[in-house]
Amino acid sequence: MPGGRPTDYSYDLGEEICSAIADNMLSLKTLCAKNPHWPVPRTIRRWARENPEFSHMYAQAKEDQGDLLAEDMLEIADDSKNDTIIKTNKDGSEYEVANNEWINRSRLRVDTRKWIASKFKPRMYGDKSSDEDIAKAALVLLDHYRKDNAKI
Repeated sequence: MPGGRPTDYSYDLGEEICSAIADNMLSLKTLCAKNPHWPVPRTIRRWARENPEFSHMYAQAKEDQGDLLAEDMLEIADDSKNDTIIKTNKDGSEYEVANNEWINRSRLRVDTRKWIASKFKPRMYGDKSSDEDIAKAALVLLDHYRKDNAKI
């Protein structure tokens, strides 16, 4: 559709969309806004419902995005640099207190990602886990830590 967003499915565009979804944690709405040559989110969801080829790619991309969310949860949980703040007494002396706003916001960020990851990849991040699922999750987390430590 010249001058507008596409509405007809093409494999190449579908693959580009799914690669972008799998490689970051942005919402479909945000990705579409950043990529004006893509269809609108509603069209992409229609493609996922109506096109088996795209449906499979899209489902895999969302599962991969679930893994990214899980990795991000670890980074948020391990980031303690803003957990405390320095306050000043009337006499000018300083003391450290918990930064409850930061801690609560971090908790919300982790909980939100946890919920979304459990929907994108329920076998791995859902509430009901088998021993096999727990082992797979542990391997994902171990791989994440190995990659981080290799950078040091």
